[in-house]
Amino acid sequence: MLVASITMAVGRIGVPLDALHLTIGQSAALERGGSTEFAMALLALSSLGLLAGLRAVRAPVSGWPERLMLTWVVSLTVAAVSPVTAVIDVMIAIALASLAGTAALMVRRFGDDELWRPVGRPLEWLALGAGGGLAVLTYVAFPGHRVMIGLAEWALLGIEVAALAVVAVQLVRITLSSAVSPAATAVTPPVVTAPVTAAPSVTPFPLRAWVPSARTPVRSPAMSASVSMAMTLETATTGAGRSTGVLSRH
Repeated sequence: MLVASITMAVGRIGVPLDALHLTIGQSAALERGGSTEFAMALLALSSLGLLAGLRAVRAPVSGWPERLMLTWVVSLTVAAVSPVTAVIDVMIAIALASLAGTAALMVRRFGDDELWRPVGRPLEWLALGAGGGLAVLTYVAFPGHRVMIGLAEWALLGIEVAALAVVAVQLVRITLSSAVSPAATAVTPPVVTAPVTAAPSVTPFPLRAWVPSARTPVRSPAMSASVSMAMTLETATTGAGRSTGVLSRH
C-alpha cells in the first residue's frame, strides 16, 4: 500500500495543469502500462491482503464493510487491466464510492470495539473527508461540466488510501501485541508460593498449678507430724486438767 501511494505520487510529479481535467481512467489510457495502472493493481492487491489480515484477527468488518471492500478490490483490478477508458472511469467511480462507504461503516464498528477504538477518531475524520470528496466529485461530474474532475478524483483517492493506511497500522499493532504476549508468558516462570500454615498455638502452663499461694502455707510431712503431736498433747493436757478439777470438787 505504501509502494502504491508512492508510485501514484511520483506519477503526478511534473504533470501539467491541463491533466487535472482528465479522469484517472483517461490518464491511465494515455500512459498505457505506466505508473497509474501499476499503482492501481498494487493498491488492489494490498487492499486484499489488508482484508485478509482483518479477518484473521476477527476485526468487526463482517457484512457490508467486507463486501464494499471487496468491491473496491475488484473494481481497481478491472480498472488496472481494462484497455477501455470508459470502463476504467466507471470502475474507478465504483471503487471510490465503495471505499467511502466502507470507511463510514468502519467508524461505527471500530468505535464499539476495544481493540480498534484508538483509530476510531482519525478514521472518522477521514470518512468525513471521503464523504465530502465524493459529494464534490458527484457535483463536478454532472452539474460542474467535469471541470477539474481529475483533481477531485485524485484527492478523494488520496483520502481513502490514508484511511486504509490508518487501519493497516492498527492491524500491525494488534498483531505484534498478540505475538509478544504468548512469548512473555512462556519466558516468565510461574511463581510457586508455599502454603502458609498457621503456627500451633501454645497454651501457657497454668502458674497456679505449681506456684504456691502466698496465703496458703506450704507444709512438709515432718511439719505435719509435729503439728499433729502438739495438738494431741494439748488435748491430753486440757482433758487432764478438766478431770482433776472435777475429782477435787467431790
